[in-house]
Amino acid sequence: MRTAAIILSTVMLTSLALSQISLTSSDAQSFFAPGKSWRYLENSNLSTTLNVGTASSSAQSWTLPTITYTDTVRMDNLLPSATPYASKFPWATHAQRVIQTSGGSTSTDYLYSRITTDSIYSLGDALRIQGAGTDTSIITHRIRLDMLLPFTDGTSYTSRDSTPIGPGSYIIHLSRDVCDAFGTFTMPGGTFQALRKKQININQTIFGGVQISADTSVQFSLLTKEGYFADITPKDNYPSGGTIPITGLSYYTVITTPVGIAGQGQTLPTGPFLAQNYPNPFNPSTSISFSLPSKSDVSLKVFDALGRQVSVLFVEELTAGTYARQWVAAGLPSGVYFYRLSVVPSARRDLVPTESRDGQAGQYVETRKMLLLR
Repeated sequence: MRTAAIILSTVMLTSLALSQISLTSSDAQSFFAPGKSWRYLENSNLSTTLNVGTASSSAQSWTLPTITYTDTVRMDNLLPSATPYASKFPWATHAQRVIQTSGGSTSTDYLYSRITTDSIYSLGDALRIQGAGTDTSIITHRIRLDMLLPFTDGTSYTSRDSTPIGPGSYIIHLSRDVCDAFGTFTMPGGTFQALRKKQININQTIFGGVQISADTSVQFSLLTKEGYFADITPKDNYPSGGTIPITGLSYYTVITTPVGIAGQGQTLPTGPFLAQNYPNPFNPSTSISFSLPSKSDVSLKVFDALGRQVSVLFVEELTAGTYARQWVAAGLPSGVYFYRLSVVPSARRDLVPTESRDGQAGQYVETRKMLLLR
């Protein structure tokens, strides 16, 4: 009887210890400290499962699956004053820089944040694109609550903003974040105590004062005090918890090499991959990137909402690698546009008729949506 009591007490004390983890303003200051760098890895074209756990007051455990990341990016923390766009973001207390070179152009993105005793806010970003005689800067201001501090089991908050898309028309963005579970998180860097955040996102599209659609999605995040984070995108919009199909996984890990070293290594995907354009929404230009695992015939074209072709970005044979091209929507009105990637591997060129290589009969075709805001 005494043994059972000791075991029960041990379990209760262990659960209590795990429940005490919280992310504070001091932790946030450490995460964004100038001189520290991050490695961001992502795969948004997955077909696998992951146990995301459930909302619970008992400790759980999570383990990242072994996958191939199709996108790897280095993020360097900087003082805002050390960036060329500091005057555009006077409220910023911290900044991060991402540099990517691909397809003959270099994109440098500066992200600005403000950390207070009780909150982390993102303030927007400044994107500079250089290459092929082009040197363009795109500055986006968007204040958003990223996290309420201290963040611990039971913390919840709601944020709301909107994006105009025309007279009397806009998209309302609603999100509710809640810390609803705690436990241990195992990833390549080790095993650490962690919190689970569940984020419910609702986008309501309003045209002429009338709501025409409302899209809901859920994302899970795992966070540790040591600076490891994972964002998990379920396949279903309304996941029930437990082991679920997922389509996306991104993972942040702290690295210690000095700021200024590029470190932009990439892993080729096992199949063609078309990334979401950035920034999105955009005005007047945006960057579209894609990856190829092998030499292929490629076409990348842009269409308006009526299906009319408005731009051709690529129609050529390309070797394996990652490519990016800037699209400038010169003279086009605000609205939704689509970009379509069609890929025929050179090794299978004879199996696909020439007239089919830019349509649904192509070896690989993918279309994504983007929003131009004037």
